[in-house]
Amino acid sequence: MSEAEKVIRVGLLTDGLPQAEACVRNGMSGFMIQNLLIGYGFHWRKTITAFVPGELELLESSRPPIQSVMTVPLEAYVLSVISSEMNPSAPLEFLKAHAVISRSWAMRKILGDSHKSESGRVDEAALHIGWEEADSHVGFDVCSDDHCQRFQGLPEVIPSSALKAVEATRGLVIKDREGQIADARFSKCCGGRTEIFSSCWADKDYDYLVSKEDSWCNLSDMTESSRNEFLSAALKNYDAATQDFYQWSRRVGRQWLRDRVKSRYGIDVGTVKTLEVSRRGPSGRAVRIIISGADGSVEIGKELAIRRLLTDDCLYSSRFDIMDEREGFLLEGRGWGHGVGLCQIGAARMAFEGRQFREILDFYYPGTNLELL
Repeated sequence: MSEAEKVIRVGLLTDGLPQAEACVRNGMSGFMIQNLLIGYGFHWRKTITAFVPGELELLESSRPPIQSVMTVPLEAYVLSVISSEMNPSAPLEFLKAHAVISRSWAMRKILGDSHKSESGRVDEAALHIGWEEADSHVGFDVCSDDHCQRFQGLPEVIPSSALKAVEATRGLVIKDREGQIADARFSKCCGGRTEIFSSCWADKDYDYLVSKEDSWCNLSDMTESSRNEFLSAALKNYDAATQDFYQWSRRVGRQWLRDRVKSRYGIDVGTVKTLEVSRRGPSGRAVRIIISGADGSVEIGKELAIRRLLTDDCLYSSRFDIMDEREGFLLEGRGWGHGVGLCQIGAARMAFEGRQFREILDFYYPGTNLELL
């Protein structure tokens, strides 16, 4: 890579030390990783074999599942991200929009302190509020999985749409009204309304990350065949296996929840009596919940902590209503992910229906400007 190229350091999640073989594909040097770990902590977790571009180094001090780092040219990184987050054969205008936001988000991590947004935690006797940020990484800029952006390699034959999307937007980012690169968050499906930043991370907000109605991700007006065609074209195969992302339900048992709280927070609330949402974001997502039992209660947040508490494989989202049942609680929810910024399902449908990438960016990040780095 030339000195003029920007690079990003990516911590690889692998199942053990990386099983890697150097190779060249599509004119890019990199490594075939036999044990790349994806979906870590989520319901689609698996280990895959993938070609990842860049230069590989083992970390002297590591914490599994990250034990190595890839140094990757920025545009090759963006190409891998848009090919990993969504089907690289998705509509060109959607992939262009995704290339811009993935580049923007990555550049904020490369720039470091001037754009830093740290993980946080409040732990008191009956109050546990926490959130996780990519800036918690040490020794590299971002990781390779959903904690940051997916960097899951490149297919043997890269679809022309993905290549065109990166080339057509090369060097383009979105900036806020003050000229700072925007914090371009995104999630899989907002469930009909996007969320604000402070519901999920630090107690601050950005004027371009707003909560707004989003009818684009509601696919109920599609025929079954049209819906299946759309999802297979837009989603990766393992994401497409999740069909109930817009509306879903899960059950949580009272004894299971009592044990869960005790193992995670060291608090025994006794026989669980109630599970309530004590604070919601503007989209309806739970930001804090209270679990009350015969021997006490505990309040937990923010949205990711709630999702991880209520199921072993991370609840689809924290946008749910709670129905009291004899043995536990029925959660009736909507959406997949935190819901902040761009909704991937909604943005993909906008592109399928003829919207241009600038329209997509304006819809999900109002007030931002498209500029070259």
